[in-house]
Amino acid sequence: MSQIPELRQNRRGSALILVLVLVVAISTLAVTAIFLSSNASILSKQYDREREFRYASEAALQIAKSNLNNSAYALPDTGYRQMMSNASILGADNLPLPGVQVNLYVGKTGSTSGQFGRFASVVSEARDNSGARYVRRLELAQESFARFAYWSDTENNGNGIIYFANGDNLFGPVWSNDNISIHSSRARFFSDVGTAKTISGKQNGTFDKGYQENLRPIPMPGNAALSKLQAYAAAGNFAFNAPTTGGPTAVRMRIEFVALDLPDDPDTDSTGTGEGFFRVYNANPGQSAWLRGDFRPENCGDWHRVTPAGALKFFPAAVHNTGSGYDWVGVQLRAGTPGMTSAQADAERGKSFDQVMRAAGARCFMGGDPHLAAVERLGQGSVASYWQVGGDPTTFTPVGNFGAWNVWPGTIPPSLNATGRSDAAHLFPLFRGHNTGTQGVIHVVGTVGLSGVLRGSVTLHATGDVIYLDDLRYANDPGLGRCRDMLGVIAARNAIVSDNAVNKPQIVNAVYKPLDDTPDLFLQNVIMALNQSFQVEGYNQAPSAGLLCGGQGVGRGCLYLTGGVIQKARGPVGTTGGTGYVKRYSYDRCVLSNPPPFFPTTGRFIDNRYYEIDPVNFTVAGLFARLNTIP
Repeated sequence: MSQIPELRQNRRGSALILVLVLVVAISTLAVTAIFLSSNASILSKQYDREREFRYASEAALQIAKSNLNNSAYALPDTGYRQMMSNASILGADNLPLPGVQVNLYVGKTGSTSGQFGRFASVVSEARDNSGARYVRRLELAQESFARFAYWSDTENNGNGIIYFANGDNLFGPVWSNDNISIHSSRARFFSDVGTAKTISGKQNGTFDKGYQENLRPIPMPGNAALSKLQAYAAAGNFAFNAPTTGGPTAVRMRIEFVALDLPDDPDTDSTGTGEGFFRVYNANPGQSAWLRGDFRPENCGDWHRVTPAGALKFFPAAVHNTGSGYDWVGVQLRAGTPGMTSAQADAERGKSFDQVMRAAGARCFMGGDPHLAAVERLGQGSVASYWQVGGDPTTFTPVGNFGAWNVWPGTIPPSLNATGRSDAAHLFPLFRGHNTGTQGVIHVVGTVGLSGVLRGSVTLHATGDVIYLDDLRYANDPGLGRCRDMLGVIAARNAIVSDNAVNKPQIVNAVYKPLDDTPDLFLQNVIMALNQSFQVEGYNQAPSAGLLCGGQGVGRGCLYLTGGVIQKARGPVGTTGGTGYVKRYSYDRCVLSNPPPFFPTTGRFIDNRYYEIDPVNFTVAGLFARLNTIP
């Protein structure tokens, strides 16, 4: 048996080559490791230095913010000032950061008039001896009083302590410089609650975001802060002199905000930029009850059809009565188609005020409302068809028996003229495109009543009282996050919800009956009562269960306030016995970015935005020059 010999190959030097390759690879790895370690050390030092720069810069910004909030003289009136020069910043170990110096500057920025809020910028520049530097800017906004859902200086209005009660719900920040008291009928606070003193009845409150006590007081703004508002208003023809300066029963001027759908706006509603107006009505001497819309035959009535197929028209009870001079048969037959027989007309003439108000849909309106044309025009002119009419939204009466509407002294916008509205000459435009002089301020010397639908951003200041005669809403619902409309109302004395037939149910046929389009009251604005309070006229008077608010029987229903209430002393809105309103206050978050024009501030600065600034070619003078605009 033969054997196959084993094959062998000679591999001379292969082991040596393999050793050399391994040596080179290991050497390369070693060099790479040394390089990476060195690079990591360099990067670590750079990151540490950057952190020191950032820390020093941001620490300096907070020092500046603290100085601004604690010294009225820290912020210059014009330009900027240097607060630190080559200063050292202490670290967490209470030792200066080595090799880092800080320059710190502060100055006003944005529009210095305060129309769109008050802003300041602090700029910190951290640098070392090698010339490396880091520049950081903090823009500060001066906190507006408008940010509070509720604010008071004192919780005692002179008649005793006012309580949060009856299941009150407050949906925004709450503050008082006084003790806050919560009744056993409970209240809920959905946002921050703060007081310069303490909270009594904490166990009766639900605090969704907690509360703070014994904080630093926030002072109420003085009249000096408002001294320029009249001039701002006059620039837009928005300065008025009311005929009275008294309280809610003496008011004879009212301002009604009006939102219109104009033909030059592509939308089909009244929410466009240029669709906001207001009109001003002055009642004759002795006609305060007429202007307010009190429960009386001149302001209240029912509806009838002029013709069988015609639209319903409003007729005040005063023209139903025999001897009023109003020809019921004549007005119905004027169109040639009988709408009411003689017998029916005789029956209407014989109705008492109470009988008229029993009709379905019976209503009351404030003086000057177009629905009251029959009494405003009664007997005017030689043509009976002008005054023997039923009222509707189009029967505007420029000059009536009890008062007159102011004429807009400027040019009527062409788009408004194109609508053919009979009140076009009496509408004051809020939009700057229609009124180049407007600064977003309405000023009234005296006492004024308010109502209507606002489209725009405006602050109204009255040197007397402000009276809420009816609902006051925004054209764009703030509950949907549409920050397009904003109204700030500043009353030198009180802001008062009127005790009229529009706001409060009246006794009809021995029962309480609401006589407005809605049973509740809706107010969308930020209210400031400088020298007294936001309150409800007749808050402690019957009824005590005329309406419902959330299933709870109450005299006037719910008071839905979206915005805020700022007041010297807390005023009464209702009672634990059920009279007045139940509060439903909501915070309008739009005020954070869109406060009312020239609305007073608390004086405290809060963070707005941070910016990192390219240090290359940075100069502080050039930066502040760019940040300031012409007021």
